[in-house]
Amino acid sequence: MLSQVNVCIFLATACLLGRAAASPAEASFNFTYGYSPAAITVNTVNYTDESGTPLMGYLAYDNTTMVQRPAVVIIPDYDGIGPYELWRANLLAQLGYAAFVADIYGVAQVQGPALTSAQSSTLDEMYLMDPELLLNRVGSGVAEAQMQAVVMTNATVVIGYCFGAAAILDLAASWPNPITDNVLGVMAFHAAAPPSAEINMTVGNPIRISVQQGFDDPSIPQAEALMTQEMWESVGVKWEWTWYSQTVHAYTEPDLVGANAGSTMAYSATADQRSWQALRFYLLDLFSYVTPQNQYANTTVFDTSSSFA
Repeated sequence: MLSQVNVCIFLATACLLGRAAASPAEASFNFTYGYSPAAITVNTVNYTDESGTPLMGYLAYDNTTMVQRPAVVIIPDYDGIGPYELWRANLLAQLGYAAFVADIYGVAQVQGPALTSAQSSTLDEMYLMDPELLLNRVGSGVAEAQMQAVVMTNATVVIGYCFGAAAILDLAASWPNPITDNVLGVMAFHAAAPPSAEINMTVGNPIRISVQQGFDDPSIPQAEALMTQEMWESVGVKWEWTWYSQTVHAYTEPDLVGANAGSTMAYSATADQRSWQALRFYLLDLFSYVTPQNQYANTTVFDTSSSFA
């Protein structure tokens, strides 16, 4: 099974290597391609968790229509909310979804490119060693996203990167739980091992799980992944797990282009593009935009437009 010890060791090492804190490259990278800024509205959303901790998320949606649409909630990687997460939200908004970037660390905490390695290390340890707190923050973000005026309350998928990917696997495992209401599926990109010592699933869990992982990513060893997959299979969970060969951690982050040879974190254009296309079809499938008649259609722009007409 996926072990808590392994993930803490890996993330602590990543902090020392400098990527757990947002790299200078993230601060200077041009995250403005792939969408039309004029067509996308981005709003900050102030909300709180169950204990009243102030949080601030970001909602992005296509402003050419105000019809309600499915929500895709994004759980950030381990430097919190930064330009990368907002870029992914804009890309999803361009496709016709309401994308909500959830705040895990809270408004009082520096996040993104300004987060130092020391702060990142402290935050990682605090949240990964307290799965209940982490789950509470994820659930608060999901609930807030579902309350937005442009969101269909009964159609939510949650995605996450690295630290956030670990968190959403715990979210899926928490079913039955009110915070999983109307969550149809989760997709984890280059996941760190989830904070729970074992990701036990309840028989009858309806949440679909997709993991998009680099084969050379040390955060989840293949043997532990296999044991987890076998456990999911044994309780009837619907899951898929895609390995990308010769691919390490953080492969979706283009600011890591040109990482040193042998690095445990580096961008892979092939894995990034293929996992993004996997997400697009996953969303169309879970939100019932795919029918037997159009499942082989080439959906290249505004994936949900026919449903909003």
